[in-house]
Amino acid sequence: QPPPPPGPVDIVSISIPALGLSRTKVGRYGLDAYGRLDVPQDTGTVGWNPAFCSLPGEGGATFFAAHVWYGGRPGVFARLSTLSARDEITVALSDSSEHRYTVTSVVDYALGTIDMGALLHGREGAESITLMTCSGTPNEGEYAFRTVVLAVRAED
Repeated sequence: QPPPPPGPVDIVSISIPALGLSRTKVGRYGLDAYGRLDVPQDTGTVGWNPAFCSLPGEGGATFFAAHVWYGGRPGVFARLSTLSARDEITVALSDSSEHRYTVTSVVDYALGTIDMGALLHGREGAESITLMTCSGTPNEGEYAFRTVVLAVRAED
């Protein structure tokens, strides 16, 4: 299922200085053939699913996902697990606005224990973003864990 059509404002990039990412492209995704959140099929794009989250600046939660490894090469989130509390993330929108967030937690979860609904809703009562990628040792191309980073809106 494809993502909904773009509105007047869209997410265009994400910057994470601690990972050396500057204005990394963000693409819009829907659901895959199995009804799961779809993700980019390349090493350089970060995906977001606009049908299931808010735009930065709207006071809600925004969810991003990208590969740790894809096609034999490191993905854009290959070093996501190295982020630390207080690292900064900036999300740029098509209206030239930028929204800054501060990392509050970095946690590895066993795949079967993840509450995707909770991840999509972010931190209750605070504008937030969640970043997720696969982690752990791959077994026939599948990963048993996910690294999840939560960041809240930075004070201006």
